[in-house]
Amino acid sequence: MTKFDITMKKKDESSKIATIDEALERTHFGRFNLQIIVFAGAVLNNVILESVGMSFALPVVACDLDLSYQEQGILGAICFLGIIISSHFWGLLADTMGRKRIMMPTLLMGFVVTLISSFSINFTMMVILRFLSGIFISGSSATIYAYVGEFNCEKQRNRAVLYASFIAAFSAIFFPLLAWIFINQEWQFEVPLLDITYKPWRLFFVACGVSGFVCGIIFHYLPESPKFLLGANRHDEALEVLRYMHQKNIKSNKKLQNDTFEITTLLPDLADIPAVAAETKTKDKKSFGSICVVIWNQTAPLFMRQHIRKTFLSSIILFTTFFTAHGVYMWFPYILNNVNLYVSNYDEPKRLCDILRFTQSSNFTLSEQSEFPVAEKICVTKLEIDTYRHTMSQEIIYVGLLLSVIYANRRFGRTPILFIVLTVCGLCGILSLLIASPMVSIYLFLIMLCSGLGTNVMNAIVVDVYPTNLRAMAVCISLMVGRIGSVTGSNVLGALIDTHCEEALYSSSISLVVAAVLGLLMPKAVSEKKKKPQNIENDN
Repeated sequence: MTKFDITMKKKDESSKIATIDEALERTHFGRFNLQIIVFAGAVLNNVILESVGMSFALPVVACDLDLSYQEQGILGAICFLGIIISSHFWGLLADTMGRKRIMMPTLLMGFVVTLISSFSINFTMMVILRFLSGIFISGSSATIYAYVGEFNCEKQRNRAVLYASFIAAFSAIFFPLLAWIFINQEWQFEVPLLDITYKPWRLFFVACGVSGFVCGIIFHYLPESPKFLLGANRHDEALEVLRYMHQKNIKSNKKLQNDTFEITTLLPDLADIPAVAAETKTKDKKSFGSICVVIWNQTAPLFMRQHIRKTFLSSIILFTTFFTAHGVYMWFPYILNNVNLYVSNYDEPKRLCDILRFTQSSNFTLSEQSEFPVAEKICVTKLEIDTYRHTMSQEIIYVGLLLSVIYANRRFGRTPILFIVLTVCGLCGILSLLIASPMVSIYLFLIMLCSGLGTNVMNAIVVDVYPTNLRAMAVCISLMVGRIGSVTGSNVLGALIDTHCEEALYSSSISLVVAAVLGLLMPKAVSEKKKKPQNIENDN
């Protein structure tokens, strides 16, 4: 055999061995990847519908179930509480049992619970069912980021996560329209066995949950993450998924019709090597002690020397963005209604917090021509059109800014983008409190609420900076802390908005700027080195 033949043989053998990231790159980015991105966007949209839908229905639900303000606050936050409590649990299961094996049943069960909650007969039943709904929503809300990221190579991963977030955000534009179609209807019928009147808001709950049911059915036809399969020592299954991806992608690209997927041996990326070792040690052990070991192995590394800085920073940043984007957002209809009340009756310019204090004072009177009734004095059976209009405006602004973020992602790093997004939103929040022009203040306030963009960027960063075996758990824990921020923000603002409005809103805006600075301290993405590890033997 000549030297040339030996060299060609070595090259041929080398082309059949690759790391998982190299293998993902050789499948090419095409139709299959786009399908996964669209699916992930639909799952994220379902999370939005299920968790935020109550904010539209709450005024009408409060009227129908005769809820106090305290009960309304509990009902508005209980879904997030379910998500918070179960995040760690679902992250553990997703990292040890598989992404698909956890998300598919939780999506289906989430719809079942939502359907039952639409027949709630009282406050207690509604709270319990919405809490359970939050638990099942949590199963897919964080894990889906890891799932979509693991079907893409390092070069495409961050873009795929942002595209999925964009699809969810774009779909949310039509969320106010969906609420208007259902909630503002006038039909109703009796349900004798439960002694309730089934009204449009109940059907609205079901409509919010249908997307989860559809996603659960679609999930049956989608494969498990190849990165998870390799990390779980299921080498042949991982190869089968990669071949399927390659086949689907080259069909949609005429230039790649003759391309073949020759890889027969997969090696883990350097950052994922510990995942294989840890999985092997705990394999086939089902005792209570081994379960505790698995829980420790999945959680403790996030708070040890190698990962503690990024775990701490990502949690603080997400806490801050959720505090504003979700916690303060819960009070936006209240703020907007009071500003509209003032503008329709007075011409004198005032700052935002001055308006809120004035409209709640005994000096405030309504003119006979006012179209904005004081919400506290009536039982709300429908929502004002302005509520839907301004909410839709906020969603359109959000989508436009997200498009800018996706475009900037191609040219700049994710950390600078996070810094710019949170800084701009924080400064707009500060300006909204300083400017004595009510409607200008409202739109600056809307931009501040778009700080949720930071959540999307931060999730993309988290997916990049953690290895496969810790990725789902890391996203779940950081989002869990973030959602604690949403519950905290809603309650803090509720307690302070009438008496210490400036302090409450200034602290929210300034904390966004602080979070932007902290974002600059986030480490760079895990380097998916092209060099193959030589000391890892494949168990094929």
